[in-house]
Amino acid sequence: MDRRQLCEALDAAGVPAGLYEIAGCPGSPDVPRPQDRLFLERQAGAWVVGVRQRGARTVWERFPDEDQACRRLYAELTDAGPRPVPPSPEETRRLLRADDSAGDSAGAQDDRGHDSEDPGRKPD
Repeated sequence: MDRRQLCEALDAAGVPAGLYEIAGCPGSPDVPRPQDRLFLERQAGAWVVGVRQRGARTVWERFPDEDQACRRLYAELTDAGPRPVPPSPEETRRLLRADDSAGDSAGAQDDRGHDSEDPGRKPD
């Protein structure tokens, strides 16, 4: 993969162009770019991937070829992150108890079984 193919792949994946900076990457010049973004560039005979934060560029990794660097940046920009971990049985019970207690106060009834919050109720 080269930079042109990377730009096309990122566009096809729906990655906003403002999240990255790639030299020679076609794109609209009026695309707003946040101050913090990832970058790919050639430095001292190597390809580097890094992050630009508050104007300072920090190199994360160096690669001997463009293909490896492009694949690394693509993976970084398209990674959905770790899958959510399902709650443990104890967490599930605790969450269900919290929902039950919240629901009890919403539908509270008085001693006679009438809704205590019903303003349209006629007195007995």
